[in-house]
Amino acid sequence: MSALVLVVTVGLSLLLASAPALAQQVGKGSCVDTDACLSNTGHVGHNACVGVDACRSNTGHIKSGACFGVESCLLNTGAVGNDACQGLDACFSNTGDIKSGACVGLGACNLNQGTTIGQGACGGIDACDQNTGAVGHNACLGLNACVLNTGDIKNNACVGVDACNQNTGAVGSGACIGVSACQNNSGNIGPGQCIGDFVCQNNTAEIP
Repeated sequence: MSALVLVVTVGLSLLLASAPALAQQVGKGSCVDTDACLSNTGHVGHNACVGVDACRSNTGHIKSGACFGVESCLLNTGAVGNDACQGLDACFSNTGDIKSGACVGLGACNLNQGTTIGQGACGGIDACDQNTGAVGHNACLGLNACVLNTGDIKNNACVGVDACNQNTGAVGSGACIGVSACQNNSGNIGPGQCIGDFVCQNNTAEIP
């Protein structure tokens, strides 16, 4: 009988010990609005996950101030940095690592599968919608800037409406600046190249 009491006592102690950890999983001011964190299993920082279904069924680590908007991080599985993923469907079903201040705008990183989205990157409506490439800091800024992109994009590159829309090549730092500058590009673009509207649109060549 004493053994049974011991087992029950130990089990209760373990349950109570785990309670604070569970309580800390969601920070203050977070999970606001209908089903904002329904079925969420990831850590949520302070003032995060605000909006209908904002972090519903999320499994990723959400930092403070992130995931604002209806379905902004619905079905997200990636890590989301501070103040990232702002807007309707901003990071819907995202699987990548989103750094601070990235993916701001309606559908900005919707269905993104790129491994990493750098700080301040993918800003604008559908900026990195369905992107599968790695995106550097402050890159892919503008309406549809890197929608359907599959290439790796370095820091400060692909800035402008449709700048790297459907790009498949690697893009160097500070390259492809302007409206449709490298839209439908399939060649590798070196640092600082392709500056101007439409200048490398539909390019297939290597531009070192």
